Amino acid sequence: MGQHLRTIRFFRTLGLGFALIFLAAGFKPRPAFGLETVALKQYQQLAIPVPNPMAISSLPHGKTYQVTHPHFILQFFFNGKNVMGFIFKRNKNFPIYLRWCFFKSCEPSSYDYKSAIAENYSPPFDQNFFEVTFPPQIQYQFQGLEFSSWN
Repeated sequence: MGQHLRTIRFFRTLGLGFALIFLAAGFKPRPAFGLETVALKQYQQLAIPVPNPMAISSLPHGKTYQVTHPHFILQFFFNGKNVMGFIFKRNKNFPIYLRWCFFKSCEPSSYDYKSAIAENYSPPFDQNFFEVTFPPQIQYQFQGLEFSSWN
């Protein structure tokens, strides 16, 4: 029984010694929480905000653009022919359409081409990628783009 008590005292003394060494060295124990600390910083916007509708000729080449609409927020890249993008926020009650405009001002024309990006309650939803390819049967160039939630 005496050997057992000496062993217990030895380990208590050893533990107390380590605790004093850590405190003397400036070691501060961190509290153990289930959540991590998060810093909320303001970052610069990576996409260029553009008006909706927009003239294609006014878009700088090789950049990403952001369209903010009451029913959706999306960012897209235009390579001269195709539109590729990412839907950040979307109201699923409304569809998202892209209209390739014959005129820069996007005034209605019989030469306009409309394409559906997303229908009501159909994918792509929030946080999803989309792509709209240039219509292959059309032999002329468009001057503007418009994203909308009406047909």
